[in-house]
Amino acid sequence: MRKIDSLLSAQKKRLLRRVNMSAQHQEALHMYPKMTADPLESGAVRVHLGGEGYSRKTLNCVKKSVPKQQDMKLSIETCRIYNLYHSLHHYKYHTFLHCKKETDNIEQAAEDPGQEEVVQQCMANQAWLESLFSSFIELLTLSAKA
Repeated sequence: MRKIDSLLSAQKKRLLRRVNMSAQHQEALHMYPKMTADPLESGAVRVHLGGEGYSRKTLNCVKKSVPKQQDMKLSIETCRIYNLYHSLHHYKYHTFLHCKKETDNIEQAAEDPGQEEVVQQCMANQAWLESLFSSFIELLTLSAKA
């Protein structure tokens, strides 16, 4: 995990050198795990950040209330870099959610399978593992090209 963290951090630093991101925007990107963008007629993009806050250590949802984020208006290129930065920052959380969904599906399909059996089934699902790996490689590739 430390190797993945260092790769993600290095790519985030690289992206920060490409765009002039204010501390306020960076903090907002860190705080909210969901990001959507809508094109505007002016050629710019309206970015909305939202979602439930979570602990970066445990990846569990936190009960504290997070302030309602205001939308940001960005150029298309700046939005692309913000989106990559956001994806890198929340990569572990979104991967955790994918894994949780997969384990929940396994647990529902079998009656009390036990943790070891759930892990064994996840590891045996080659297509699922490959999709996780492919999405990680794609994210790193896109951020390296930015």
